[in-house]
Amino acid sequence: MGVIVCLVALMPACSTLPRDFVTPKFSISDLTPKDMTLLEQRFDVQLRVQNPNNFDLGLTGIRFEIDLNEQKFGNGMSGASVTVPRLSSEVITGEVITGVGSFLRQAQSMSASAVKLRYRLKGTAFADSPGDFTIPFDESGEVDLNFGSATQE
Repeated sequence: MGVIVCLVALMPACSTLPRDFVTPKFSISDLTPKDMTLLEQRFDVQLRVQNPNNFDLGLTGIRFEIDLNEQKFGNGMSGASVTVPRLSSEVITGEVITGVGSFLRQAQSMSASAVKLRYRLKGTAFADSPGDFTIPFDESGEVDLNFGSATQE
């Protein structure tokens, strides 16, 4: 009985999503090779966060996976803190790590005639304002390699 009372007492301390919260949009802004070894490759990644809410959104970190052309590419994270102003966007810089198998699959799937690169970005962002909560996301997009322009689906 005492455990139940403690749990009920702690529940108000756990924040939920703010009222009228609209999930932000996440997209890949840039992906740059950083360090290549035989067994592991590291990439710097910039993720754009678009905040459609009428309040600033404070993020304290992000954890994510990237698929390219419907194949797993790598896992990434960032512990950077950023405040995304209301009705605006910001870029979060992180790191993606791939293994040799993933890297070779991607190299084989890219042909000289391929002009579109499809991506899927899924993960969790950690918010600390307005209140502590997590934001799951699952976004897809496409980059036209001929023109370098990205679109989001």
